[in-house]
Order: sequence, then structure tokens, then C-alpha cells
Amino acid sequence: MICYAFDIDGVVVDVSERLRVAMERAGNDRRLFWRYFFSEELMTLDKPRELGIELVRDRAVRGSIIIITGRPKRLRDVTLHQFTQLTGVRPYRVFMRSDRDYRKSCIVKLELLTKAIKSGLEVTEFHDDDEEVLKKVKSAYPWIKLYLHTPSSYVIY
Repeated sequence: MICYAFDIDGVVVDVSERLRVAMERAGNDRRLFWRYFFSEELMTLDKPRELGIELVRDRAVRGSIIIITGRPKRLRDVTLHQFTQLTGVRPYRVFMRSDRDYRKSCIVKLELLTKAIKSGLEVTEFHDDDEEVLKKVKSAYPWIKLYLHTPSSYVIY
């Protein structure tokens, strides 16, 4: 099955306000920062990224959409609701980090992508806003077309 993989934070939603408030509340405490950043309360601050939403809708006509996100599994329901509300697309599968997994996003997302591929999904595109993630994906899966999302646009990586 042909699939298009999308991250949500920085691709489908602008998290700049959530990031600002989480940093403000946490001070220099890294664990506290992540607790705030991944809180349902602060996710209400997210704004839609129209370009990412348009790409999701376009790809949904061509194949299945999967989400590969660094968000913890405890946020599955809010993530599905947010994604579906904004895009009008229900993802085929959602791959999320374990709740107590604090490893770097590039490691976690590569593992999640590998899990998707090993489950039989033919991932042809991967959309993310983290260049480090895309470097890892490119090294492991050079045939996947990569999109690096920036605050105002995207580039094919």
C-alpha cells in the first residue's frame, strides 16, 4: 500500500506559540519543558499550517496518509482529533513514541518509520520539519522522497 508519511508538529501545525509558552513556564528544566510542550492544554495554542494541510489533502487522493510523530502515545486521541479536524483526512496509521521515551526525535522517528515499512507499508514520501530526522531517513531509505518543512515553506530534501 502506497503511503505518505507526515509529522504533525511543524508540518501540519505551527507550534511556535506552544514552544514559547512551554519554554517560559519550564525555565531551564528540560524535563519540565517537554511535559509542558506535550500537554493537551498547550496544544490548543497550535495554529494550522496551510501548506502542510494542502499537501496532506493532495497526497490523500493518491494514497494513504500515515502520521509519524515524536508526540508520546498518551496524546493519541488529541493528535488524531487535531489532525483530522485540520485536514479533513483520517490517517490510515499513527506511529508515536512511547510515553517514557526521551530519546532524540531523529532516533525515534527512524524507528517508527522502520516499523511502518516492516509492517508492509510502502512509504514514498516523508514530511518533517527537522533536518536531522531527514538525514537519518535519507541514509536508511534513500528511495523515499523527503520534504523539509520550514515556517513559511518547504524544500525537497
